[in-house]
Amino acid sequence: MQAEDAAMRLRQQGILTHISFKNSFVVSGYVTGAFKVGLWAVLDAQYEDACAYLADENHEITSGLPEEELQQLESASDQHAYTVFNKFLFVTGLALLALILAAVFIANH
Repeated sequence: MQAEDAAMRLRQQGILTHISFKNSFVVSGYVTGAFKVGLWAVLDAQYEDACAYLADENHEITSGLPEEELQQLESASDQHAYTVFNKFLFVTGLALLALILAAVFIANH
Protein backbone atom coordinates (compact mmCIF):
# COMPACT_ATOMS: atom_id res chain seq x y z
CA MET A 1 0.00 0.00 0.00
CA GLN A 2 1.39 3.39 -0.97
CA ALA A 3 0.27 5.14 2.22
CA GLU A 4 2.05 2.61 4.44
CA ASP A 5 5.24 2.94 2.40
CA ALA A 6 5.08 6.74 2.56
CA ALA A 7 4.35 6.63 6.32
CA MET A 8 7.35 4.36 6.88
CA ARG A 9 9.65 6.62 4.86
CA LEU A 10 8.43 9.70 6.75
CA ARG A 11 8.83 7.93 10.10
CA GLN A 12 12.47 7.22 9.22
CA GLN A 13 12.86 10.99 8.80
CA GLY A 14 11.30 11.70 12.20
CA ILE A 15 7.85 12.70 10.96
CA LEU A 16 4.87 11.30 12.85
CA THR A 17 2.00 10.19 10.59
CA HIS A 18 -1.46 8.64 10.76
CA ILE A 19 -3.16 6.58 8.07
CA SER A 20 -6.94 6.97 8.03
CA PHE A 21 -9.45 4.53 6.52
CA LYS A 22 -6.76 1.86 6.06
CA ASN A 23 -8.88 -1.00 7.43
CA SER A 24 -12.08 0.23 5.82
CA PHE A 25 -10.40 0.51 2.44
CA VAL A 26 -9.16 -3.09 2.61
CA VAL A 27 -12.67 -4.47 3.20
CA SER A 28 -14.20 -2.69 0.19
CA GLY A 29 -15.08 0.86 -0.59
CA TYR A 30 -18.52 -0.22 -1.71
CA VAL A 31 -19.24 -1.74 1.71
CA THR A 32 -17.60 0.87 3.94
CA GLY A 33 -17.71 4.01 1.79
CA ALA A 34 -13.94 4.47 2.11
CA PHE A 35 -12.59 4.80 -1.42
CA LYS A 36 -9.36 6.54 -0.44
CA VAL A 37 -6.79 6.11 2.29
CA GLY A 38 -5.58 9.28 3.99
CA LEU A 39 -2.02 9.94 5.11
CA TRP A 40 -1.75 12.67 7.72
CA ALA A 41 1.16 14.47 9.32
CA VAL A 42 0.15 14.38 12.98
CA LEU A 43 2.07 17.51 13.95
CA ASP A 44 1.18 20.70 12.06
CA ALA A 45 4.81 21.83 12.18
CA GLN A 46 5.81 18.75 10.14
CA TYR A 47 3.23 19.09 7.36
CA GLU A 48 5.34 21.17 4.97
CA ASP A 49 8.39 18.95 5.44
CA ALA A 50 6.28 15.83 4.87
CA CYS A 51 4.81 17.15 1.62
CA ALA A 52 8.18 18.36 0.36
CA TYR A 53 9.87 15.05 1.24
CA LEU A 54 7.18 12.97 -0.47
CA ALA A 55 7.55 15.11 -3.59
CA ASP A 56 11.37 15.02 -3.48
CA GLU A 57 13.29 12.56 -1.29
CA ASN A 58 16.31 14.85 -1.49
CA HIS A 59 14.42 17.47 0.55
CA GLU A 60 16.23 18.16 3.81
CA ILE A 61 13.87 17.58 6.75
CA THR A 62 14.07 20.37 9.33
CA SER A 63 11.22 19.32 11.64
CA GLY A 64 12.12 15.67 12.18
CA LEU A 65 12.06 14.29 15.73
CA PRO A 66 14.21 11.58 17.32
CA GLU A 67 12.64 8.10 17.56
CA GLU A 68 12.40 8.36 21.36
CA GLU A 69 10.29 11.51 21.10
CA LEU A 70 8.06 9.93 18.44
CA GLN A 71 7.46 6.96 20.75
CA GLN A 72 6.64 9.28 23.66
CA LEU A 73 4.09 11.15 21.53
CA GLU A 74 2.49 7.90 20.40
CA SER A 75 2.36 6.59 23.95
CA ALA A 76 0.78 9.80 25.24
CA SER A 77 -1.76 9.70 22.41
CA ASP A 78 -2.66 6.08 23.13
CA GLN A 79 -3.07 6.84 26.84
CA HIS A 80 -5.28 9.84 26.08
CA ALA A 81 -7.48 7.80 23.74
CA TYR A 82 -7.79 5.07 26.38
CA THR A 83 -8.80 7.62 29.05
CA VAL A 84 -11.39 9.28 26.79
CA PHE A 85 -12.88 5.91 25.82
CA ASN A 86 -13.14 4.83 29.45
CA LYS A 87 -14.89 8.09 30.37
CA PHE A 88 -17.30 7.57 27.47
CA LEU A 89 -18.11 4.04 28.66
CA PHE A 90 -18.63 5.25 32.24
CA VAL A 91 -20.98 8.08 31.25
CA THR A 92 -22.87 5.83 28.83
CA GLY A 93 -23.24 3.20 31.56
CA LEU A 94 -24.58 5.78 34.01
CA ALA A 95 -27.05 7.10 31.43
CA LEU A 96 -28.24 3.57 30.64
CA LEU A 97 -28.64 2.80 34.34
CA ALA A 98 -30.65 6.01 34.81
CA LEU A 99 -32.93 5.07 31.89
CA ILE A 100 -33.50 1.59 33.27
CA LEU A 101 -34.26 2.93 36.75
CA ALA A 102 -36.64 5.51 35.28
CA ALA A 103 -38.42 2.84 33.23
CA VAL A 104 -38.78 0.60 36.31
CA PHE A 105 -40.05 3.53 38.38
CA ILE A 106 -42.59 4.51 35.72
CA ALA A 107 -43.73 0.88 35.29
CA ASN A 108 -44.32 0.53 39.04
CA HIS A 109 -46.31 3.75 39.40
